[in-house]
Amino acid sequence: MAAAAAEQQQFYLLLGNLLSPDNVVRKQAEETYENIPGQSKITFLLQAIRNTAAAEEARQMAAVLLRRLLSSAFDEVYPTLPTDVQTAIKSELLMIIQMETQSSMRKKICDIAAELARNLIDEDGNNQWPEGLKFLFDSVSSQNMGLREAALHIFWNFPGIFGNQQQHYLDVIKRMLVQCMQDQEHPSIRTLSARATAAFILANEHNVALFKHFADLLPGFLQAVNDSCYQNDDSVLKSLVEIADTVPKYLRPHLEATLQLSLKLCGDTGLNNMQRQLALEVIVTLSETAAAMLRKHTNIVAQTIPQMLAMMVDLEEDEDWANADELEDDDFDSNAVAGESALDRMACGLGGKLVLPMIKEHIMQMLQNQYIMRNAGLEEAQTGIKIARRNINNLRYADDTTLMAESDEELKSLLMRVKKLA
Repeated sequence: MAAAAAEQQQFYLLLGNLLSPDNVVRKQAEETYENIPGQSKITFLLQAIRNTAAAEEARQMAAVLLRRLLSSAFDEVYPTLPTDVQTAIKSELLMIIQMETQSSMRKKICDIAAELARNLIDEDGNNQWPEGLKFLFDSVSSQNMGLREAALHIFWNFPGIFGNQQQHYLDVIKRMLVQCMQDQEHPSIRTLSARATAAFILANEHNVALFKHFADLLPGFLQAVNDSCYQNDDSVLKSLVEIADTVPKYLRPHLEATLQLSLKLCGDTGLNNMQRQLALEVIVTLSETAAAMLRKHTNIVAQTIPQMLAMMVDLEEDEDWANADELEDDDFDSNAVAGESALDRMACGLGGKLVLPMIKEHIMQMLQNQYIMRNAGLEEAQTGIKIARRNINNLRYADDTTLMAESDEELKSLLMRVKKLA
């Protein structure tokens, strides 16, 4: 026992050295780790993960290493272990998930469980870890929110966990996802269930019958997209982009709602630029992957054009940028570049005959507004609202302009200036 404890302690030191900023120390630790036999690695790593008294960084490193081991060397290590050791590993993992109190650590352990489950599906699709499925079903119905999150995280990570029994469990899977997506008390459960739904649909991208069976989950999924965005989480929105790219047919029954939501999020300046660009990406991607479907919704296309044009003119006042010959790395994340790229891709996807007249209509209006604003003398006017020592009296957005002043009289004065040129 003393020898085993000493070896485990040495392993904790090794984990610490693997995290060292010193290249020499880290390289030596990596060489030492590689020379440890596979079964010993698994034993040491599981012990480190289970030990809540160990340093958090060491536990997380152990979790990452164990998942990597199962991912890259499963066939070399796991089948050589005695049957009782294999059973112990599976039981140990499920027990650790149930005992873990740290959410971030629990997710990493769930990643290990998902990786193990992936490798325990044989060539015929048989799941050789029935206890894992039982844990999934029990946890998703648990009153313990941590266990519900764990079940959804495992399913999101490996939606093929049911193997060749998936068709048999299809209604159970659907009920599980619907139940979690309707959980009004726990936003994290709704978000995870939406991501799990997307992962399951994407994993069955050629199963059209399954799309129809799961079509009624889409309204709840879209609600989760909306809610998560306003909680500063764009993970479900990214899942929607993936669906639009890979399985756009799944969106067909609720395409109008999908487009309207994307348009709303794109136009909401209260969201961050990345979220708005992702929302626009849903529509643009559909113009490439499902052009025929999108051409039936020209009203949405017509409303999207000014959004893209508005992004294109969303430029920071930077003289160096204006005079630069090439884009810098940060510029590729800007609204201006995103809007330009989106407009080009949509025109290619839907065809110039549809898109060009819409662009022309708004471009002319934008140029007229620019002429009026420039010649109405608003920049020289002293009326407006002071922001960061600057006088702001108008905000221009595509083909719309908002005038601002501190009083009704000042606002009337600005309005008269504009009306004279309009």
